[in-house]
Amino acid sequence: MPLVLVVVAATAGVGVLAREVYRRPAPARGDQIAVPSSGSSSPVPRGDQPGSGAVQLSIDASMHPDGTRVREVLQRFFDSINGHDYELWTRAVTQRRVDETPRSRWVSDYESSRDGTILVHRVESVDPGRLRVLMTFTSTQDLAKAPADLQADCIHWRVVYPLQVERGALRVDLGTEGSTSQFTPC
Repeated sequence: MPLVLVVVAATAGVGVLAREVYRRPAPARGDQIAVPSSGSSSPVPRGDQPGSGAVQLSIDASMHPDGTRVREVLQRFFDSINGHDYELWTRAVTQRRVDETPRSRWVSDYESSRDGTILVHRVESVDPGRLRVLMTFTSTQDLAKAPADLQADCIHWRVVYPLQVERGALRVDLGTEGSTSQFTPC
């Protein structure tokens, strides 16, 4: 009996060791993953706001099975705003959102907007085909285009965006998730 226990314990130990040795490392995505910093909450100097337009994922968001697709659609979404490109925007959002936002209103709303320092903190699966994305970004805009609740030319946003699979692609949707946006001046 003691010999059997020694053999079982040794086998279990070798199994655990083998699992660690042969575990595949997570694929590195270079500058697409943001590592938390211990510095100030706004590492971009005021004169350089809104910062880079590249969408980055936190380590947590990058581990979600749809993390790469989330980054890609959000990059298209923010590129469309920064480039003032309505046609590109229509390829990043759901048809429902396009239907509720005519070109003239979109151009007027975003004509002075620039977004940057975009970080996806978390991606949550709501149901098959729908995600909830918790993120932060910074926007700069003319004061006349700032939200009525915060008349500032530079704003740090903390938002939740719903993403929906539509026509086989992930797209930014409308939903109650975005109704709880928080914002502060830069």
